[in-house]
Amino acid sequence: MKRILLSVVGAISWIASASASYAEPITLHLTHAFPSRDALFLKPIADRFMKDNPDIRIELEANATDCPALLQQLLRDAVTGALPDMVSSVCYGDMAVLAARDVLTPLDDVMSSDPDWKSVGIEQSSLGPTTVKGHVVAIPQSVSASIVYYNMSLIRKVHPGLTNLDLSWNEIFSIAADLRKAEPDVMPLFFEYYADASNWSFNSLVSSHGGDVFTEDAKIGFDSQAGRDALKLMQRFGEAGMVDMTAEQARQAFASGKIGIYFASTSRLKTLTANTGPTMDIRTGVFPQSAKDGKLASGGGGMAITTKDPAKIAAAWKFLKFASGPEAQTLIVKATGLVPVNTVAVNDPAFLADYYKENPNALTAIKELPRVKVQNANPEPNGQRITTVIRDYLQSVVTLKQTPEEAMPAMVRDVKSLLPKS
Repeated sequence: MKRILLSVVGAISWIASASASYAEPITLHLTHAFPSRDALFLKPIADRFMKDNPDIRIELEANATDCPALLQQLLRDAVTGALPDMVSSVCYGDMAVLAARDVLTPLDDVMSSDPDWKSVGIEQSSLGPTTVKGHVVAIPQSVSASIVYYNMSLIRKVHPGLTNLDLSWNEIFSIAADLRKAEPDVMPLFFEYYADASNWSFNSLVSSHGGDVFTEDAKIGFDSQAGRDALKLMQRFGEAGMVDMTAEQARQAFASGKIGIYFASTSRLKTLTANTGPTMDIRTGVFPQSAKDGKLASGGGGMAITTKDPAKIAAAWKFLKFASGPEAQTLIVKATGLVPVNTVAVNDPAFLADYYKENPNALTAIKELPRVKVQNANPEPNGQRITTVIRDYLQSVVTLKQTPEEAMPAMVRDVKSLLPKS
């Protein structure tokens, strides 16, 4: 390890003098998921970095649609020897799997040997989600959580005095019932769940009731009171008038003023609000907490180094520092609505301090931070199949084809058959 560290330190010195010696630029291949979302900030971040560092070239590649697809792509690339040099959009719950396969390069040595790291703005406590068995394997980029989007232009027709949007489930369903009566052409509410990576929104429902979909040791956790309560909420969504459609169709309907209450990620803040008409008043509220110890599944992810070449590690580390710094974090927040992890960006008026004062809808995500926890990953090697099984049972409940009491034992049975054999 010491020899590797010395090689990286030497490479950092070499990179620092590369421009002066007219060396060939180092090209780093960066793979990421969520191409329609993450490219909005990764491209300007890479462009700005390359402008300041002409000796390093960043080439972006996006072949994975979401976290499970990215995980499988990286595992395949590790077998075939085709790994990129860096990877972004790595979901926190997938990092343990990738670290166990030696896909992610530990960052402890480069961090501890870099005197500039402490001034970047990433607190030690923020590295918890990217630490596996005592080793930092990635740098956190952002956090997302479930929030509630309210079309106040519709809701004020039935609740004209409503201002406090810290609502319970019963209060939300009461508003939905009033909307259904007063506006029969409007869908009262919509809960995004079908396209979620690793059943993320279902994890938030279960976590908000104080439970887990899976335990830390990869056992079924949803066969519990918290899981049953989460399924009952899915049933109530259907009973309240939710039409089962794709997330893209629902987002278009919300933008057109045809949905009153919309449950989705904080990362959808920009797209959901930007696509609505100028006369539509959209406000955000915190996701209901159903238990005193209720939490929310953390979305978002981190950026990691996958190359083992010392010169490329040094160049990639330089990029990771910039990509997690206050300027880059500001780009991420303004492009998506994801929650920043950089304290300098949050507190400095030159970056985001004034932004949150001017954009109260974005503050909801900040309020939820104390409730956010890392989601336990769906057990491999059948993680994606488990996601599909759970999704299909959720669909059967929300469409009122099965009751929660019918769906739960069947879901437990089918998921159990896909768990690793001990």
